[in-house]
Amino acid sequence: MSLLYLTREDVAGLLPPVPAQLDLVEETYRAVGAGRVELPPKPGIHPRPDSFIHAMPAYLRDDDVAALKWVAGYPANKERGLPYITGLIVLNDPETGVPAAIMDGAEITAARTAAASGACIRRFAPEDWSRAGVLGAGEQGRFHAQVLRELNPEVAIRAWDPHPERIGSLGDRVEGAAGPREAVEAADIVVTAGPIVEEPDSPLTPDWLAERSLGLPIDFDFYFSADAVASAELFLVDDVSQFDYYRSLGHFQGWPEPEGSVGEALSREDSPARVVCCNLGIGALDAAFAARILAAARDRGIGTELPL
Repeated sequence: MSLLYLTREDVAGLLPPVPAQLDLVEETYRAVGAGRVELPPKPGIHPRPDSFIHAMPAYLRDDDVAALKWVAGYPANKERGLPYITGLIVLNDPETGVPAAIMDGAEITAARTAAASGACIRRFAPEDWSRAGVLGAGEQGRFHAQVLRELNPEVAIRAWDPHPERIGSLGDRVEGAAGPREAVEAADIVVTAGPIVEEPDSPLTPDWLAERSLGLPIDFDFYFSADAVASAELFLVDDVSQFDYYRSLGHFQGWPEPEGSVGEALSREDSPARVVCCNLGIGALDAAFAARILAAARDRGIGTELPL
C-alpha cells in the first residue's frame, strides 16, 4: 500500500477552471441541503488567542468520497512571515478506510472559499451587478477578486486593507479606498475577508450597504455587525448546525437565526433585495475539491508515492 502526496504547487496546477469550481460548489451545497452528506460540526482547539486548529470530516454519499481536513488559522503568522491558513487534507478509501492520499489544504481552502462565494453571487447577487467592495487584500481577497472578474470581466472593485501596499495584489480594475466604509458603500457585492478573531469590533452597519446588495462575510463577524445581518431580507449560512456551534463558542452574538442553508436556498425562485450568505467553510467542499484533484493527479501521473 502507498499514499499519494500532493504539494500546494501540485494542487494549484490540478484545480479545475473557476466555472467548474463554482459548479462543483453548487452540486455539493445541493447535496448537503438534501441530506446526502455526512457532515458533523467541526471540532476545534484554540492553542493561542484568536487562533484555531479544526478537524473537518465529511462523507459525500453521491460520489462515495471520505475525507478529513486538518486546518489551522493563526492571524499572527503574517508577522512571522508565515501563512495565516495552513493545513492538510486526507482522503480515505471508503471501502477499506485505508488512507489513499494526503495533500496540501491551503490552496483548496482558498479556492473553495472563493468558489462558494461565487456560487452565491451567481444566484443571489443583484441583477446586472457591476461594483464590488472587498475588505482585506490577503489571500482570500486575491482569490475573490479572481472569481469576481471571472463572473464579470468588467467589474469595478474598490478595496481596503490596513496594509495599503497589498491592494495591488488584487489585480486590475481595483481602486484603493480611504477606509472600510468607502470601499463597500454603493457596492452590489460586499466581500469581507479579515481575520477571524474572538472579540471583533464589527463596524459594518446597515447604512454601509446598498439597498440591493449581497454580503459575503467570510471572516465570520469581524466586519459585519448583527444589525447589518438583521437588515437583510434573506440570511443564509452554509451549515446551520455549524453556525450554532460557533455561536456557542462566542461568535455571532446578537445575529439573527439563519433562514436555512445556502444549499436549500439555491432552488428558491424569489430575488430578495438584500442578502447575506455567511459561508463558514464546510468539509464537504474540501472533500469534493480534493477528490477532483486526486482524480486529475492520477490521470496525469502527478504526486509522490509514499509507503504506508
